[in-house]
Amino acid sequence: MKIKFLLLAFLLLCIGLTSSAKYVQTCKAKYKTNYEWSKYYTVDVTFISGSELNTATSTYNYASYSTYAVIFWGDDKATVIKLSSYTGCGTEVTKDCISNTIGNLKGEDQEGRDWEVCVSGYCY
Repeated sequence: MKIKFLLLAFLLLCIGLTSSAKYVQTCKAKYKTNYEWSKYYTVDVTFISGSELNTATSTYNYASYSTYAVIFWGDDKATVIKLSSYTGCGTEVTKDCISNTIGNLKGEDQEGRDWEVCVSGYCY
């Protein structure tokens, strides 16, 4: 599994996610541990459509019309979160479809861990 994450991080960094169907924002993110939530981490989150993520990774592992949040960590790893919260982005992710959401964006990473991404100034 670690090799998969390293390969994904490498491919995304090499390609640079230069497509217009992405949006990067500094957010606060937390994940669910066994029975409680972690603290919030302030991170840069790349919001991208599944279609663009498939293109960037040369795979078909991602749902084309879903929105994903990708967090790059300092140790050449990336967490890819499939958002279950409605964004209305479709195949083109923009600032408007991300910042106009109400509440935290919820989703799950590839290891089945629940995440919440806070895109507003008020995080709960």
